[in-house]
Amino acid sequence: PVIETDRLIMREINGEDIGAIYSIFSSETVMKYYGMFPIDQVKHAENLVLSFRDGFDEEKSIRWGIILKESQTLIGTCGFHNMQKRSYRAEIGYEISSDHWNKGYVTEAIAAMLEFGFGMMGLNRIEALVYPENHASHRALEKLGFKEEGLLREYAYFRNRFQDLVMHSLLRNEYIGLLID
Repeated sequence: PVIETDRLIMREINGEDIGAIYSIFSSETVMKYYGMFPIDQVKHAENLVLSFRDGFDEEKSIRWGIILKESQTLIGTCGFHNMQKRSYRAEIGYEISSDHWNKGYVTEAIAAMLEFGFGMMGLNRIEALVYPENHASHRALEKLGFKEEGLLREYAYFRNRFQDLVMHSLLRNEYIGLLID
């Protein structure tokens, strides 16, 4: 599905995006809080694009390319993963080129994902796992009504070590309450 916001188009990532995906996912600055090392070969970007497609086809995830309307430039990706249909929940993830940080694009994209997740997908709970030191992500989620639930100690194994992550969540009834206010 294509989602449009004031400044963004969120659409399927395809083969034409491989160069931009490589540029973003090969940056240590961007990947620092992503949960994997930066990629170092274009074929890894190609594999990422294929994995995004496979996740969608298998109904396990949805990943959009974040496109600036003004320039038609892909500046990042965002989406749902760890989708649990029986529990009506999914986790969100996102990353954006460091050239476009602090301009509100991530918040705008997440807001659109929330509308899609609670509306079209019928989710009851949307989660986000964030590195404790990723203050920008914590702020963006808080702005959108997410509640910090707590620290998950050594919750994941990324970058050759166990990592602590902070769980954030937003429930459907909280989201609807935000819309009414």
